This record gives sequence, structure tokens and C-alpha cells, in this order.
Amino acid sequence: MELRIHDSLSAIDPQAWDALVGDHWPFLEHAFLLGLEQTDCVGGNTGWQPLPLALHDGDALVGAVPLYVRTDSHGEFIFDWAWADFYHRHGTPYYPKLTVAPPFTPATGPRLLVHPQHPEPDRLRLLLAEGILAVAQRVGASGAHVLFCQREEAELLAAHGWIHRETVQTAWHNPGWPDFEAFLDTLRAPARKDIRKERRKVAESGLEIQTLRGDQLDDDGWRALRRFYELNVARHGAEAYLTPAFFAHLQRHLPHRIVACLARESGQCVAGTLSLQKGTHLYGRYWGCDVDRPFLHFELAFYRLMDACIANGWTHFEPGAGGGHKINRGMMPVLVDSAHWLAHPAFRSVIAEHVAGERTAMREHAAAMALRATTKRDAQGA
Repeated sequence: MELRIHDSLSAIDPQAWDALVGDHWPFLEHAFLLGLEQTDCVGGNTGWQPLPLALHDGDALVGAVPLYVRTDSHGEFIFDWAWADFYHRHGTPYYPKLTVAPPFTPATGPRLLVHPQHPEPDRLRLLLAEGILAVAQRVGASGAHVLFCQREEAELLAAHGWIHRETVQTAWHNPGWPDFEAFLDTLRAPARKDIRKERRKVAESGLEIQTLRGDQLDDDGWRALRRFYELNVARHGAEAYLTPAFFAHLQRHLPHRIVACLARESGQCVAGTLSLQKGTHLYGRYWGCDVDRPFLHFELAFYRLMDACIANGWTHFEPGAGGGHKINRGMMPVLVDSAHWLAHPAFRSVIAEHVAGERTAMREHAAAMALRATTKRDAQGA
């Protein structure tokens, strides 16, 4: 086995990389990650320096890691600002650090990518983990952070000295409902009433609403999605991680992964959401609007996407970061896993103790969210 470190995903064959990704994870595809590089979303002075790892068995690519050297913690969504402050207060640099995850993407998926037909997947994952630590030593990183990984990855790494952290998000599962009303029947009566009222208000607003795949969008629709993203970022005083060129990249190279919900008034796009889909999974990502109408956000960001899942047999919908208002609309809390290795033994010990207590608090928080979820108790246990 040979582990190779590259400074760009362009050095790795796209088909060989995508053969490791699996059926449900669009953010890990070669075209998505390389597109971030080519359109200046990562690299340069962005705080995300690509350093992908490739594990070869002879000429065959059998494992890989989407690895980045970080000089800040923006765009990660597994928050470690308190850890960075803890280091700073003790006169120890926290940056650079290593992050294993698709940039700006709070969506769970595999992070230690291995070929699905390899007979020893865990052996490959451990070799990749060793490679991550070797890179950390090489670049002088304070640690390495595998974010939004699958639980089995976090548990495997924890068995080899990494810290297993849990946080909470929300997700929606479609067991095969024939229509939206069948889903509503699983909710408590007040929630059913509220959702029907919200959808009725939007239906009566006079807006024309469409759910389209990327290859069905015209240039005006693509420009609108980019504008809505930029408007929403500005309204929240946040940083626009995605460049205009990246939206052009999505249109050119990944339209088959895009699901867009657009609201039009007098033929003009006035609100929309952009989501990505692969296999049976749908991921809600970006929302924005020119005119804010009551409940329009919920219609475009939740209900229309649930409709799309039901119509297409997609079983899993992640609506993105944040949670309280989603719990009120049929989502359920889920625990999100990450794994962390810290080079400094004393800091590692203190943070491991903190994470152990945090894990208990997160599980209690998820249980409390489930108690106030709108899903009927018998449906939760189904």
C-alpha cells in the first residue's frame, strides 16, 4: 500500500475517486470538490487549503480522504471556537489544524473513503487515519478533525485514541408514504393543522411554484439561485463561501444533482431553494428571496422537498443546520458524529473530558427535542 499526498484533487482520477464515494453522497464527488478549488471557494486565502490523500494498492486507488489544512474554523458547523480560545488563552496556537469534510457542508457521510469491494475496509480506514496524522505532523497542525462522519468511522477512530464527539441536527425519513397527506397523518393534530394552514396560505398567495432539476432550469433560474444565496448571506451578515463561478460550475457539471424550488411572481423568480440529491438522499442547502411572504420559506425549504422525496422514493432528507423550527414541522433530532485527534497530550485530556460531558448533554438535548417533536409517539417508535 502507498499513501500519496496531493495539493489538489485534480491530481486524482475522477472515476477512481468517485468509485469510493458511494451512492448517496453528492458533496464527496470529484466534480463537486474540484469545482470548489477551480472557482476559488477553497485554496488561496480562503482558510481551506486542499491536501487530499490517496491510498493506492499498486495502480488501483483503494482509499482516499478529502483533507484540508485550516487556518480558521469558518464553514465547518461542528463548532470548536471554544477549543481554539482555550488554546489561545494558554499561549498555544490552534491553527493550522486539519479538517476532513466537504467544505461548508453540514451533511453526514463517509469521510475515510474506501473501495466498496475491498475485503478489509477497516484496515484501509486505519491506514488513512495514520496518513492524516502523518500530514498533521508534517504541517505542524494542532490536531485533525473528521466532521459529520458515519458512526462506525467515529467509533473505529475512538478505539484508536481519537475523541468521539456528538452534536445534534435534524433529519426527515420517508418510509414510503404514498403522498404528503399520509405523512401528515403521522403527526399530532395541532401540527397537521398548522402545516395545512401554512401550505394553504402559500397556495393562496398567487405565486407560481415549481420544483425543477438542474437541467430543467434556464439561465434566469440559475442566476436567481445565485442571487438568493448572496441575498441571504448578506441579510445574516455572514460570509459568502460560494463564488458566482461555483454556481456556473454547478450548472455546467452537476445539474443532475440539483433540485431547485422556485417561486415566481408575474414570471419573475422571487424566492428559491437549492438542494443536492444523490441516490435516495436529498440535502437542503440554500434559501433566499426578493420578497418574503408568510410561510414561503417553509414551503420551499421543507414541504416541497418532502413532496419531491415522496414522489421519487427518496428516503432521507437533511434540511441543513439549525433545528427548532424544523422540529415543529415533522423533522426529528439525530445525533451527528465527529472524531478529533489533538497532538498536545494535556489539551487532549482536558478536551476529551469536556466532550464526554457534552455527549451526555447532547443526548439529553436530542431526547428533549424528540419529546416536543410533532410526530405521534407510535410513529416515532415505528
